[in-house]
Amino acid sequence: MSEPVRRAVPGPTGPGVLEHLALPRGPLTLLRPADPDAVAPDPVPGPAGVEELHPAHWARPWPAGRALAAAVDGAGPARLAGRRVLELGCGLGLPSLVAARAGAAPVLATDRSAAALAWVAANARRAGLTLQTATTAFDAPAEAVRGHRWDLVLAADVLYGAAAADALLGLLVQLTSRRAAVWLADPGRPETPRWLAAARADWTVRTRPLPHGVDLHVLRRRP
Repeated sequence: MSEPVRRAVPGPTGPGVLEHLALPRGPLTLLRPADPDAVAPDPVPGPAGVEELHPAHWARPWPAGRALAAAVDGAGPARLAGRRVLELGCGLGLPSLVAARAGAAPVLATDRSAAALAWVAANARRAGLTLQTATTAFDAPAEAVRGHRWDLVLAADVLYGAAAADALLGLLVQLTSRRAAVWLADPGRPETPRWLAAARADWTVRTRPLPHGVDLHVLRRRP
């Protein structure tokens, strides 16, 4: 749950507001776009390098992102300090910010929207947190993503369509060690059951409910 917006402030790409988010280990103040519906669409490279305009879905903190952030915060430093954490499709990056606050290092927040990452970086600076950002897509991961084996991969509400979901599944195997985990928060997207069934070929999957109709799927590599 969040408290009412505190006050309007400038954001990195337009007007912003500060919102207080209640979390298990203490509140976090999030700088977000003042009017998510007014944020301009993102130019995103499409097939054959042609730019496509995508709605700025990243501009609001969705229930799955909030729920995943609360789960990460609940894990705390005992489980996160010193761990290499990657967030895919981060949007406003709440789980990344919470992981950094718990002592994870390095933390890399990624999204295909450069505008989204500007807000993540602004929030990290405001909170005095250390994290990196990188623009990337599931089917064309940046070197910053591919250059490491991550201990924990986070993702919230990313299973929109079959092509993106399949690309994500292939990417996760490339990015993780045998001892790594993936925490995927999902609000019940239609693609999710098929994706989880395919994931079980290489991963064990344990699911538990989070608030607001969100499920947390915890994936671990099979031996």
